[in-house]
Amino acid sequence: MSDLQKSFDTIAQQFSGQFSLYAEHMATGEVIQYGPTHPMETASVIKLPIMITVMHLVEEGRLRLDQPVLLEPSDMVSGSGVVQNLTPGLSLTLADAVMLMMTISDNVATNMVIRLLGLEPINALMASLGARDTVIKKPIDFTLPPPIGLSTPKDLVTLLFGIYRRTTVSAKASDWMWDVLTRQQYDIVLSRDLPYSLLEEGENEPATVVIGSKSGSVEGVRNDAGIFTTPWGDYALAIMSEGCRDVRFHVDNEAQRVLPALSRAILGHFAPEALTHGD
Repeated sequence: MSDLQKSFDTIAQQFSGQFSLYAEHMATGEVIQYGPTHPMETASVIKLPIMITVMHLVEEGRLRLDQPVLLEPSDMVSGSGVVQNLTPGLSLTLADAVMLMMTISDNVATNMVIRLLGLEPINALMASLGARDTVIKKPIDFTLPPPIGLSTPKDLVTLLFGIYRRTTVSAKASDWMWDVLTRQQYDIVLSRDLPYSLLEEGENEPATVVIGSKSGSVEGVRNDAGIFTTPWGDYALAIMSEGCRDVRFHVDNEAQRVLPALSRAILGHFAPEALTHGD
């Protein structure tokens, strides 16, 4: 049994639910996989496939990032975001709605985008991209039974690779999505246990390790999926979980305390030099 496997087993023993992870190094192709492989509730990580679908339709000329999207009463929902506090009739550009959806996980902005796209085009595109276990089941509506969507860590890494390698849409559109991912304000798992010195931006200098990601949470679920760019090589990592007995939406939720050790272990494996930066 490898040291990495032992680390994952130890973390699993500390967690009341179960987790699954998939990581792949961009240059070497090395894959690290742990946990069950069945599709799990995505929570807001489903917003990554939604963004990809938007950019695919923009590339086809069927949508424009500068086109207006009106806020309708039917879009309103509780949870994360700020648009729920604004007045129906508000007009956002599609680009701004996607930015809100991704960076602060705005649920109302997400529903505005879903209404524009429809559910089936998202699912059809995911299947065509090789993410066959990734499906969106409904708009964000907590009065309907879960799940919001389903996916696997492997599927999420497949989608992230398409952005990183600029194979899903054009280089320009891929760069736009990467910029959006790096503006994420709810990185709840991937960075919490990494040395701060790696993530700290200097004056006019990027951080040593830059993470572009999308997280998601509902009761019992904490997920995070992202691309890591580092001086020691780039990689993608997706972590999904379910069944956690701590259902609080709190910074010290059990999953948010335990699962970040997985990300640190992956970084230590792919780039052991990185952890010498200190905490």
